[in-house]
Amino acid sequence: MRTEEPASTNGARGATRPAPDNDRRRFLKLAGAALLAGAAVRAVPQTAEASIHHVGGDIRDGTSNTYFGGVVLNPDLPGPAGQLILNVYLAIDPDGTGVGTLSDPVHSTVNSHLAVQQTTRHGNELELAGVVIRSNDPARVGQRFMVTSYVQGDFTSLVLQLNQETFSGQGFHVDSMRILVD
Repeated sequence: MRTEEPASTNGARGATRPAPDNDRRRFLKLAGAALLAGAAVRAVPQTAEASIHHVGGDIRDGTSNTYFGGVVLNPDLPGPAGQLILNVYLAIDPDGTGVGTLSDPVHSTVNSHLAVQQTTRHGNELELAGVVIRSNDPARVGQRFMVTSYVQGDFTSLVLQLNQETFSGQGFHVDSMRILVD
C-alpha cells in the first residue's frame, strides 16, 4: 500500500514538489565517502616539499616583502574626517615600492587602493610615499599620501598624511630581515 508522497512548498511561487525522503541516507553516504577519501589521501606517501618561494620573495634570503598595518584617526578634524577610524595596510617590496589599502568599515567612501612609489629609511623611521590608484570616492584617485612609521620592534606608530589631513595611530611591522635574525 502506497501513501501519498509528502510535498514541500517552494515559498515564493507556492509550487509544490516531492520532498526528498533520502536526505539522511544521502548525507550518510557522502560522509562515508569523505572519510574514505581522507584516509586514502593520508595513505599516499608525502614526498612533495612545501615551498616558501613565492611572488613576494623567499623569506629565507631576506628578499620578501615588509608589511605595515594599523589604525589611525584624528578626532580633532572637522566634519566627517574627524569621525574616520582608518585601517592602513601596506606591503612593500625590497625595492621600496608596493601596494596598500585604506579603509573604514563605517565610512566606506574613503576605501581606497594605494600604490607606494618610494620608501625612505632614517634609522627606525620609514617614510612611504605614494598615490591613491582606486577609491570608492573618485575625487581621491590621484591624491598623494605619505605614511610615516616609527618602528619599535614588531610595533609601529603610524602617521598618515592624505588630502592635507593628518591621522595618527598604532600598528604592526613585519620585516623579513628581522625574521632571519630572530
